[in-house]
Amino acid sequence: MNFTRFDDVLETPIIAQLKETRIDRNLMRICVSCPNDGHSWEALMLGYAYKIESDRENYILTPDSVTNSGRTIDIVCTVDMEQFPFRSTHWQLRAIYREGETRYAAKVETVTEKQGTWDFLFHPKSYVTKNGFIVFPYVAREGYAGIRYREKTEADTFKIRKREVRALRRYRKDPQKYDSQNIWLVFEKRCEKAQDNGYYFFKYCMDNDMESKLGRKIYYVITDDSVDRPKLEPYKQNVLSFLSEEHMLALLACKAMISPDSRAHAYIWQFDKSVIAAKITKKPHVFLGHGVLALKKLNYSFQARNMRSVMTTVTSQAEADIVVNELGFKRHAAAITGYARFDALEDVSDQYNEILIMPTHRSWLFGVERDVFVASDYYKRYQDLINSPELLGMLKERGMTARFYLHPSIREHADAFTSSDDCVEIVPYGKYSLDDLMMRCKMLVTDYSSICWDVYYMGKPVIFYQYDLQDYLDTWGSYIDLEKDSPGIRAESHDELIEKINNVMEQGFALDETWAARQGAYYRFVDRDNSRRICEALKERGL
Repeated sequence: MNFTRFDDVLETPIIAQLKETRIDRNLMRICVSCPNDGHSWEALMLGYAYKIESDRENYILTPDSVTNSGRTIDIVCTVDMEQFPFRSTHWQLRAIYREGETRYAAKVETVTEKQGTWDFLFHPKSYVTKNGFIVFPYVAREGYAGIRYREKTEADTFKIRKREVRALRRYRKDPQKYDSQNIWLVFEKRCEKAQDNGYYFFKYCMDNDMESKLGRKIYYVITDDSVDRPKLEPYKQNVLSFLSEEHMLALLACKAMISPDSRAHAYIWQFDKSVIAAKITKKPHVFLGHGVLALKKLNYSFQARNMRSVMTTVTSQAEADIVVNELGFKRHAAAITGYARFDALEDVSDQYNEILIMPTHRSWLFGVERDVFVASDYYKRYQDLINSPELLGMLKERGMTARFYLHPSIREHADAFTSSDDCVEIVPYGKYSLDDLMMRCKMLVTDYSSICWDVYYMGKPVIFYQYDLQDYLDTWGSYIDLEKDSPGIRAESHDELIEKINNVMEQGFALDETWAARQGAYYRFVDRDNSRRICEALKERGL
């Protein structure tokens, strides 16, 4: 074994430098240069990029050599990628020195290497494990070195690398041919969905001939196997298949990238090597918003300096203030237009007899194996809820159905949930659109999901099951006081949640008077003109 578990390590402001990573079959050789500053440099460390303290995993790598090169101390370690206990997805590389019995970990800077076409096609610096995961070095936040471990996808194949080269050559041959189209490229999360502000904005543009009115070519990007692809059939001439050559060309030429997610979702997610991805980092990006900013602080990638978005849509002055004061956007970048998807919201709950249970994800459960997921408090809490005799009794007494819908980010574990009664339906991803579920439900039970704002917009009650509030605040944080300002009723225990659900049912699913009175403060516009206002805002900004 060439590694040892060791979590008791302290951070140091000293910075080391990545000298080389080399992959030979299942072995990754890592060489790091540390400053020859009198410290006792002794090893390298790989640490799991954990979200909560209980997930911390650090492994000291046994060095092959530690060499004094004069100005630096060079440490070389070898990682057997079939033997190392990788977890998805990010691992941080550190250099370790010791003072007495205390070990200190220094971040390792890296530089972006220039790679010729031949090396890009035939010598990618990655390894595919026997269980189908790809391992490769990558540049993490602020330019520090890390290792990524994730499932191998189509995007990691030679076929896609070759397609990238073809697209780049086509574009370079006649860039004006493509640039002159003034392309708007619209997409949603990982180009897999057509359910959010991106889809509704695109639909408005198509239905109202905005291409000719604005002089733009407007495309929507989506995977061929997306469950939402049929929704785009009426507009198929303006739909690009994800990872197609035409998708790559549109990325290179587009005048603006428009989405309810970060620009990273426009192309290969967590890519290894890509000659296209490197070309789109400076493209103007319009952030359509994913959910009203309040319950969850966005991570560093949504900061203005990282998003580089020239415009973002918001629903109110309060949300505009968050965008400016918390995310660092310029005041003129915040367009108070309302969200495009709100134009389509319609309360049809009188035609159905169901409630919606939709917890959001937990970042520390991304990509985990099934045994880890079912051992989590998250799984146990919601498995208990959908099998609660009290909940089942309330539903059956009223002839109701509870639809349990797991957040798409962890949908691979939806089949881990079971219910003992058919009055609870565990909804597989894609069976219903989330829009339909929200419009049909009489009430929403969630924890921190931003879909609460869509349901609240329609004047329906929301119950927040916030049993892990402190963990959530420690991991994500919130722009509001969740105990006082979550737009609905709160519960912190299973029994309290059951009681609150029963109370709302007994009151005929009426919106609480307090939250009915506060509704206007969260939405400047309650009409069906949000997409029109977004188009006007884009035109005003010359996009």
